[in-house]
Amino acid sequence: MDLEFMKKFRPNELCVKEFKYWIVCVRAKQVTLGDVVILLKRETENVSGMLPEEGAEFPEVIKWYENICREKFGAVKFNYMIMMMKDPFVHYHAFPRYDRSINMFGKEWEDKDARNTLINFGTVDKLDDEMLFKIRDYMK
Repeated sequence: MDLEFMKKFRPNELCVKEFKYWIVCVRAKQVTLGDVVILLKRETENVSGMLPEEGAEFPEVIKWYENICREKFGAVKFNYMIMMMKDPFVHYHAFPRYDRSINMFGKEWEDKDARNTLINFGTVDKLDDEMLFKIRDYMK
């Protein structure tokens, strides 16, 4: 399968789980611990261009993701965004939300904006590969 169109998200390296129509990859910028991008494995520019079977599988992907984040990290709720402003193909950004700090992988993770309900992208730095691979492996 040619995943060249989504290479920015490094699916060959950062894949947590692959489904028939979707691939879940750890985001390089972890706004909250466990952030992922959920990518449709077929290139199409619009959500309306999704096939019925792709849309039908999506709730299974979300259920898996939410369960993993609850079990592994203690997430209490979730935010999803589908923007496709810079990357014109169907993909969702998913963010677990937390009501407490988490000490994991030698770092303290704090969901500073949990009460505001909005994700703040401006205060997050890109993580190094070692940390990204730790998160990926733990979520598998």
